[in-house]
Amino acid sequence: MKKRFDRTRPDLRQAQLDHATTPRAKNSRAALLGATYLSLSLALTACGGRNDVDSADQTIPSATNNAATTADDSRLPSRTAMINTSGMEAGASNDRFIVKYRDGTSERTSPETVQPLLNAHGKRFGMKARHLRRLGVGADLIASDRKLTAVEATAFMRDLASNPDVEYVEADVPMHTTMTPNDPDYAPRQWALQQRGNTSNWPAGIRPEQAWDISNGSGVVIAMLDNGVTPHSDLDANLLAGYDFTASNRGGNGSNPGLAEGTCGVTWHGTHVAGILAALTNNGKGMAGTAWGAKVVPVRVLNGCGSGLMSDVADGITWAAGGTVSGVPANPFPAKVLNLSLGGNGNCSITYQQAIDDATGRGASVVVAAGNDNLNAGFYQPGNCQGVIVASSLMPDGTRGNSANYGPVVDLAAPGENIWSTWAGGGRTPTSESYTFLSGTSMAAPFVSGVIALAQAAAPKPLTPPEVRSLLMQNARAFVPGSQAFPLGAGMLDAAATVEAARSGKIPAAADFRCVQKKSNVMQLDCQDLSTSRGGPTLVSRTWKLGDNPEVTVTDARHWDNLNIEYAGNYDMSLKVTDSSGATSKVVRRLTVYAPPVQTLRPDQAIRFSANSYEVSFYSITVPVGAKSLTTAMSGGAGTAIMRVRRDTPSMLNPICEGTIVSGRAQNCVISNPQPGTYYIALSAFTNVQDVSMVASLAN
Repeated sequence: MKKRFDRTRPDLRQAQLDHATTPRAKNSRAALLGATYLSLSLALTACGGRNDVDSADQTIPSATNNAATTADDSRLPSRTAMINTSGMEAGASNDRFIVKYRDGTSERTSPETVQPLLNAHGKRFGMKARHLRRLGVGADLIASDRKLTAVEATAFMRDLASNPDVEYVEADVPMHTTMTPNDPDYAPRQWALQQRGNTSNWPAGIRPEQAWDISNGSGVVIAMLDNGVTPHSDLDANLLAGYDFTASNRGGNGSNPGLAEGTCGVTWHGTHVAGILAALTNNGKGMAGTAWGAKVVPVRVLNGCGSGLMSDVADGITWAAGGTVSGVPANPFPAKVLNLSLGGNGNCSITYQQAIDDATGRGASVVVAAGNDNLNAGFYQPGNCQGVIVASSLMPDGTRGNSANYGPVVDLAAPGENIWSTWAGGGRTPTSESYTFLSGTSMAAPFVSGVIALAQAAAPKPLTPPEVRSLLMQNARAFVPGSQAFPLGAGMLDAAATVEAARSGKIPAAADFRCVQKKSNVMQLDCQDLSTSRGGPTLVSRTWKLGDNPEVTVTDARHWDNLNIEYAGNYDMSLKVTDSSGATSKVVRRLTVYAPPVQTLRPDQAIRFSANSYEVSFYSITVPVGAKSLTTAMSGGAGTAIMRVRRDTPSMLNPICEGTIVSGRAQNCVISNPQPGTYYIALSAFTNVQDVSMVASLAN
């Protein structure tokens, strides 16, 4: 019988445990340990399955499904840091990487000490690696002098991660705009601003006229992270000086100069997004912007073709919200709304998450386009990061926009098809100003950002980013009946209702949480409830749900400490809070659990285990077909250590066999007639441990 409870926190506190005995982890129950912090142990499969692919997501490139790469090749150093390869597409090459060194290390203190280490790493791979710059989140951007294949890049990242001073390693993966151009003569020019009720031809319009009677967004700064803006008489007066983070044109003011050479098609995407945000209104020409009293800071993070790199976007997020980026002048206009009409494949990178956390911590709402791949938005960053507001797109009739991404992480939907906005003439460089129609979630996001600016300008007190998200979702209009076969969030963006609620002084209850994998050497999450209710009614219940597991409802704020996960992968975590008036707020975010480092063992290969209390190390051994038994034995040394053995995954949950060694007294785990496959051995230090010997042997 498998044990369904957790004893993975090495203090082995005794508690009454609720445990189930189902043979597999898919729908296990929670085991709650009563302590200062509650410890919740769940045996999970990612999104209800071992392979982390939703039923509707089978066409996702395989590279996006890998939550982590485990350095289990005995020819490579054993890594100690998290590695994120999820954004690396199969068959693609890479020459840029992000490495963050741990606090207190010489590398973190002084970037100059990084290059000598890179020289040694590069030499092992027959190339040169160089330090490019330090990012705003404190990580270092490095480059190889040649493109590395996916296999080479992964091996290089493993080598970097083998340094115990490294916190994490990621590939600097591509980002791109999230729009698709279409016929400029199609559809009424600004249907998105002309909602006429759910019985009209345009039920998905955002109803801004009533909102404009209350607010035009005056006093609010919106940062637009895109590919820059071009001169336009219907836009210029609402633009502030920005910055260009792209390598080819670093500096400047955030304008889009186009491309002098190259083979890609130039796009004036940022100009189009800026017009939706804040084009001049009541000026007798052109179009109306959503928040025409607000100002826009263009933060150029994509090139003229709408492509860029994660490192530049992360620095742009930090700078736009008022954070510091080394070598870049301070932003004189810190924004309270950040619009990101861009995205790319992969799990939310640690670099992105740290930049977003910094921005939201400064009070900035971060709005991200869901993407246009007709797939689950949870597979695309930065929309799958915690703390963002994710916008999908709608057709004029209220149905889902063509190819718009969907799924639990989407918060609400806004107009995104045939959107009329500012544009530029010219195929390589901007010439005359013009207007055009574009479609995509790139167009939906700035409607949401614009309404946030209207609401913040109308609110008596500034709203926090979670409160802004809750206000938008609580005041969204219901979808047209029968129009939504795929989840697009709480409803359709409603400017009038949202701004009226903000003006009234309503501060909604706001569900919010943060989950982090604090330790790279064990699959544990640390989740903290950050929900608030500043508006009067108190929170009376909180309902948590992780993956396919049953809901857990509690009445007080919880810090889920050491939440053990059985399989590495992606999980949708939701939190719904209810206040005493019956109002609810819900947030769903995708979490990524990375596999721990694993050292591969050969049969009868003895290793020495020394560790401080609470530290864990994993080892693996391959059991062939026909093996009669697998025996793992601990002996000698000083201190108390726990050994757990299980098949398939390096998890602390559900060991087939376990034993504890105290003061050198030998302990054996014997598994008779083991199934063939990979077995994982977890050694946990209960106290400080010195020189405990462990050996795994097979009988054939």
